[in-house]
Amino acid sequence: MPEPYPNEQRTHFIDRCMIDQESNQSFPERDQRYAFCNSQFDNKKKMFKTIHNPTSVKDVDLSSRTVTGYFASFGNLDSDGDVFTPGAFKKTISERGPSGANRIVHLLQHDTLKPLGKPDILFEDKKGLYFETKVAKTSYGDDVLKLYETGTFNEHSVGFVTIDEERKDDSTNILKEVKLYEGSTVTWGANEATPFMGFKSLNKENITDRLEKLAKAVSKGTFTDETIQLLEIEFEQIKSLLHNGPIEQITPDEKADQLINSFKNQFTFL
Repeated sequence: MPEPYPNEQRTHFIDRCMIDQESNQSFPERDQRYAFCNSQFDNKKKMFKTIHNPTSVKDVDLSSRTVTGYFASFGNLDSDGDVFTPGAFKKTISERGPSGANRIVHLLQHDTLKPLGKPDILFEDKKGLYFETKVAKTSYGDDVLKLYETGTFNEHSVGFVTIDEERKDDSTNILKEVKLYEGSTVTWGANEATPFMGFKSLNKENITDRLEKLAKAVSKGTFTDETIQLLEIEFEQIKSLLHNGPIEQITPDEKADQLINSFKNQFTFL
């Protein structure tokens, strides 16, 4: 049976499901098949997913190792048609947050092997889901703080399961209640327009800005080998996108090429 693709809109999936051969064989009646297709989409939406929140850092205190910001914002429509509404996190914070079972964790890049800690403060305000986390004293925790300081990390994301949603006629899904498992520090907010590393849009300004932040982080930081490897991977991804991406979307420019050469000179292994 057909299943929704990642980030596939409801209307697109329903159209695809309605003409699917297996769906037609199992549900020859159109109304029955339409109900099945909607059910397939809804069941998929109940699975664990993530939504990113760009430019969501409020403050970083290196002395206390505390990061504050927003894991999620209200009113932001993501590429899947989902939007959080005020109150969506209220119950899960009460049950699973710092004053409850304390089961919500702060991860790095949604990686369960890299917990940064647990939010000491977590609540909803008018803007969204506010958090304060004291970053654990680990090698990657030290590097995360350095990358926050340079602006390399400035986005967050949430991992959750939808409990209650309201579907609008325009295919927008109003997320009214979710079960929150984690909030993450992430490199870049994902979007379906990004081929492999989550660029919000394919333009020279965004990519050149990212290269500048990477070069600044490398020049100022003393990172672990693990973090250097991650930076190297991202550098190679950016370089590939600049020189092999769709020409109508992005082409290399002189400044970007200069930043690439500068970045390469700082690593003997590149």
